[in-house]
Amino acid sequence: MPKARGKSARAHQEDSDMETDPPTQASQASQVTLTQAQRAAESLSRQEIERKVNEVVQFFLIMEQKKAAVKRADITKHILKEHSRVFPVVFEKAKKKLREVFGVSVEELEGKDKRYILVNLIDTPDGQDHLNMLDDGPKSGLLLVVLSLIFMKGNVIQDTLLWHTLKRLGIEENHPHEVLGDVKSLLTKEFTRQQYLEYKRVPQSDPPSFEYRWGPRAHKETSKRRVLQFVSKMYGSESLEIWTSQYQDVLRGEGGSP
Repeated sequence: MPKARGKSARAHQEDSDMETDPPTQASQASQVTLTQAQRAAESLSRQEIERKVNEVVQFFLIMEQKKAAVKRADITKHILKEHSRVFPVVFEKAKKKLREVFGVSVEELEGKDKRYILVNLIDTPDGQDHLNMLDDGPKSGLLLVVLSLIFMKGNVIQDTLLWHTLKRLGIEENHPHEVLGDVKSLLTKEFTRQQYLEYKRVPQSDPPSFEYRWGPRAHKETSKRRVLQFVSKMYGSESLEIWTSQYQDVLRGEGGSP
């Protein structure tokens, strides 16, 4: 933006005061330095920080499916909430994870409001085969998240628990999402019709309850090992063995080979 001319330093200061008074929660968060954020992060456990990092990563992946920019204000609203001051810490960790796991970088767009997009890197940092579903079609980021949750919960997840988890990403069962639209229909109809998911009523449940499992197409297009690799990297580990039951499930599916 061109620099203003003919204004005194005092006038510039008055303009600045007008623009930031009163500050919103999002603008207050944007003024927090990394050092301040690190001090604020001390009030949260390591597990809580890691969970929020993973939720930010998943949020980016879901928004990327429609090539929509991620707003800093939305990260604060849907994920950080009352812990908005830890944004710099969580954001830096999420950027690192997006680069290392998915081979994408987070780039900030020009403008007053803080907005970010994902950009594919030509070469991934470690040269490994990343589980990168960004180019596999729209909504695949959401599908990856759901498949991961199903597998980590023992190959089946109750719909109430799934929606509770997705709500942390700003996705609610009975409210259209600004990017994905009717997510409930997407999960229970489109993904099931495409055989990525199975959505069935729990037998003899009263009141009726429902559960999700992997569909036959999911078994063909990915594997439990690749999903476990994705989850492990999300949690900063290269070892699959730390997830004892899931790793045994992987080995059984591969005929017992490591």
